[in-house]
Amino acid sequence: MKNILIPFVIALSLIIAGCGSAPLGAEDAARVGETVITMEDIDSEILRIPPYQRASFETLRGKRALLDHIIERELLILAAIDEGLAEDSTVLAMIGIAEKQVDEVRTRAMGQVFYQTKIIESVVIPDSLVADYYESNIQQYRNDPVAMVSHILVSSDEALAEAQALLDGGMPFDSVAIQLSEHSATASQGGSIGWTGERLDIPFVGEDQELLSLLLSTEPGTILPPYETNLGTHIFLVREQRPESFDSMDEVRASIEDMLRPALVNDYFRNTFMPNLRETYGVTVNNPPVDGVYAVINETSITEEEILAELEVIPPYQRASYETPEGKQLILDSMIERELIRLASVEAGLDQDSSVVAQVEEALKQVEETTKGALIQEYYQRFVVETAEVAEEDIVAYYDEHTGDIYHQYAQIQVSAIVTESDQEMTEVLAALENGMTFEDAAAQFSNHSPTASLGGDLGWIPMNAPVPYIPGDLEFAEEMHNSESGTVFGPVPTNLGITLLMISDRLEDGVKPLAEVRESIQAALRPGIVNDYLYNTVFPRLREKYEVEINENAFLPSESIGADSLMIMAQESMSIDPETAITYFKLFLDRYPENERCDQAQFLIGFTFSEQIKDFDAARNAFSVLVQEYPDSELADDAQWMIDNMEIPIEEFIPMDIPVEESAGE
Repeated sequence: MKNILIPFVIALSLIIAGCGSAPLGAEDAARVGETVITMEDIDSEILRIPPYQRASFETLRGKRALLDHIIERELLILAAIDEGLAEDSTVLAMIGIAEKQVDEVRTRAMGQVFYQTKIIESVVIPDSLVADYYESNIQQYRNDPVAMVSHILVSSDEALAEAQALLDGGMPFDSVAIQLSEHSATASQGGSIGWTGERLDIPFVGEDQELLSLLLSTEPGTILPPYETNLGTHIFLVREQRPESFDSMDEVRASIEDMLRPALVNDYFRNTFMPNLRETYGVTVNNPPVDGVYAVINETSITEEEILAELEVIPPYQRASYETPEGKQLILDSMIERELIRLASVEAGLDQDSSVVAQVEEALKQVEETTKGALIQEYYQRFVVETAEVAEEDIVAYYDEHTGDIYHQYAQIQVSAIVTESDQEMTEVLAALENGMTFEDAAAQFSNHSPTASLGGDLGWIPMNAPVPYIPGDLEFAEEMHNSESGTVFGPVPTNLGITLLMISDRLEDGVKPLAEVRESIQAALRPGIVNDYLYNTVFPRLREKYEVEINENAFLPSESIGADSLMIMAQESMSIDPETAITYFKLFLDRYPENERCDQAQFLIGFTFSEQIKDFDAARNAFSVLVQEYPDSELADDAQWMIDNMEIPIEEFIPMDIPVEESAGE
C-alpha cells in the first residue's frame, strides 16, 4: 500500500530540507517551500476547469487568483505531512482504495491487449467458410442494373421541334439541354439527372416502371423518342449502362470475416484457449467450497469474501439473480478467466506494453491526486474545522439578534386523539382510561385513525387559530383547548373522522426559546463563516510565513518581447472585460516605454478606466492629475482636467433644460 505514498512523502521531505533556493525563473509563478509552481502548471490547472467556466481564469487576474488557490493547496499538503498525517489511518485507507484501482487498471489493460493480440488476431477464418457464407448469401452482394441518364424538358410542341431539329443537325445533347431545357435543376448540367435503376425512383420524375424499363434496355448513346411525364415532354439520352453484377468474394471478404469472426473467436476462447490455460496454470474448483475457498488458480485462492465483493459491484436490480448458487458459479467462472488471462498477460510481458503503461501512468496520477486530497481533507478537518471555535459572545449576540424572529416561540398546543366508529367503542375507551390506561396506549389499542394510532394518537402541534389536523372546521371548544393545561380531555364529539376524543398532550407558552435549546443550531449556523475566517485570516497567513511563499508577479505580465503598439492594444482590449488588467498593462507600458509618444494616452486611459469602469474616483483623479502635471503640453491635458472637475456630475446636468424639442415632420 505504501509503495507509492512513501516516495511521494520522501520527495517532499527532501525538497523541504533543501538548503537555499535558486531565484525564480521568468516562467516560474511562485515557490512554496522548495516547490516551484510554473505558469505551465497554472495553464494545466485551467484545462481541468470546465470549458464554460474557463474564460474567467484565462485573464491575468484569473490566473493570479488560480495561483493563490494552488499555493493554498500546496501549503495544506506540506502542513499535513509535517503533522504526520501521511501515516493517518483515514488517509492510508483512501490511498489504498486508489492503489487497488491501479492494479485493476493494469489487469484490465493487459487483458484487453492480450485478448486482442493473442485471441482475436490468432483466429484464422478458413477460405472455405468465407466461400460458404458468400455463396449462401450471394443476393446480399447483387448490384442492380442501372443507367446514367440525361434529359431535355420542354413544355410546347414548338420547343420540342426546335430541340429535335438541333439534335438532328448534330448539336451535342449537352448544348441543346443548356440552351432549351426548361428544367432549371439540370439544364446547366447538360441535362444530367444521374443514375437510375431497379428499386430506384427516376430522379425528378419519380416512379415510372414503363420509362424505367425503357431506360434500362436502351443502348448507351441512344436518344429516346419524346416521352410524357407529369413534368412535361422529355427527350432522354442514355449515356451509360451497368448491367446486373455481383461483388466478387475478394471484394467482400473483409466484411464477411467481420461477420464470422465473433462466433469463431468465442468458440476458440471457450473451447480451446481457456481449457489450455486452465491446464497450463492449474485450476482447482471446490464444489462445494472448502473452508470458504471456491477455487485455486496457480496457488491463488478465490474466496467467498471475494465473490461477495464482486456481488456488491453488481447493480442492486440485477444482483438477485447472481446470489443463487448458479449465479455465484457464473461469478466464479468469470473470476477464474480473469485471473488466468492476468497470469498469461504477465508471462507474455504485456505489463510493459505501451498501451498498458500509459493507462497505468494515468491511474498513478489519480493515486497522487488522491494522496494530496486525503492529506488536505484530514488536515482541514483536524486543524481548521475542529480547531476553530465559535465564541460564546458570538453565540449570545446571534441569539439576541434573532429572539424576535428565528427564536420567537408562539403559543401552541400538542393534541392527541382517539377515534372510534361507534359510541359503544368509545364507551370502552373511556372505561379503559378510567381504569388507568394511558391516553397513548388507548390510542394505540382502540383508535381506528391509522395515520395517528401508532403514534399514540398524536395530531401534532397546533398554533392559536389554526385548525386541528384531519378535522376541518372549528370545534366549539377550540379556544378553550388553547387555554387548558396538559392532560385536559375534550369530547367525545362526532367529527368527520368518527367519534373523537381529544387530549392536550403538551403546551408551549408565547415567548423566546431558551438559549440552551437552540445553542447547537446557532453554532451550526455560525461555524462555516468562522471556519472560513480562521482558515484565511489565521491558518494561511501562518503557513505562508512558515513555508516562505514567494510569488513572481512578473511571470503574469506580457513578455518583454512584446512591442509598445501590441502592449497598448492588449491594454485597450482589456478595458471593458477586465479593467484591473487594463490598468496593469497601461502602467507596464509606461514603465517599459517611458519615452513613447503615446505615454500621455496611456496615462489618460488609466484615469478613464478607474473613473468609468471601476468607479474608483479618487484613483481616477490621481491618474488624471499625473497627466496634467507630467504631460502639460498633451492634447489630453485639458480633457484630464475636465474629468477631474466633472467626473462625478450626472450627465443630465450638462444638458440645457431650455433647448426646445424639435417638432416631428408630420406636425
